[in-house]
Amino acid sequence: MPITTNKGLPGQFLETLLDIPHTSRCLDCSDGELKLFPLKQLKNGLLVPKETVAVTMLSPEELRTTAFEGSRCCTKLSNLLMVAYYRTGDTIRFVAAQRICKDSPEYVALYATLAADYAEIRRLYLETETLTSLTGTLLQNRTKGAGHGSTSRAFYLRPEFMKQYVPVPPF
Repeated sequence: MPITTNKGLPGQFLETLLDIPHTSRCLDCSDGELKLFPLKQLKNGLLVPKETVAVTMLSPEELRTTAFEGSRCCTKLSNLLMVAYYRTGDTIRFVAAQRICKDSPEYVALYATLAADYAEIRRLYLETETLTSLTGTLLQNRTKGAGHGSTSRAFYLRPEFMKQYVPVPPF
């Protein structure tokens, strides 16, 4: 897999391998979402998430009118297959996968945190009509798009989410 500016290419590659159609539907599969994220190797040898993971575009109108449970953000996060990969040159290696499901008792605290993050982002927007990437423990919003002039925003999972919930084996 050659290095490219298209960050979504490894995900599209895995979707092809898994026979998941490339569509613009809300969810990748009928019952959930596939999310990939790259790892980087620290000097001590540990593999850690390299960056945030885009969840979905942020709609100011939806933020005004919809709590977490009814939001597109919640729909996308409700049943995830998180897959970590490591790149060496043109080669990527899938090294960890974790299913994270909102209905699973082991993830009650996680989804409470995600709901609280969304609620805080929403509260600040309703009160001030501004958005900041500083809000949220595991879920944040920030600009999406090329350059620093972008005005569109999206929800992202912070690297801490992957560190806590997607165990990566030693390399």
